Amino acid sequence: MNKPFSLSKNERIKSKKTIETLFQQGEAFFSYPYRIVYSLAQNAETPALCFAISVPKRFFKRAHDRNRIKRQTREAFRLQKQTLQANVQTHQHALNVMMIYQAREPMDSPSLHNHMHQCLEQLQKRIYPNPSL
Repeated sequence: MNKPFSLSKNERIKSKKTIETLFQQGEAFFSYPYRIVYSLAQNAETPALCFAISVPKRFFKRAHDRNRIKRQTREAFRLQKQTLQANVQTHQHALNVMMIYQAREPMDSPSLHNHMHQCLEQLQKRIYPNPSL
């Protein structure tokens, strides 16, 4: 069993095929500064929450800027994923989430944490609209 505040390798989306299916079959919405693409698999054999982050080279030419934003985003997700992960395991789903950073300038960590909280709340409302389930 995973530690509650970890983000292990099996929780990260790395497969090109998985990412392609996520974009082809998944749903998307925008919550500043992220565009969130997600897909939910019903009756999954192993209920899991998998995550990926992308920062476009078009907006951030230097790799160290892109890497910093990815690191901050992973940290914010890692600290706030517990409620979403609990719902995924309760409903026996597999959820793949990809976040694409859309802002034109980097943000500081506290504001990214606040935005991540809002994004995860919106995602949870889209997936589980009825809290009584």
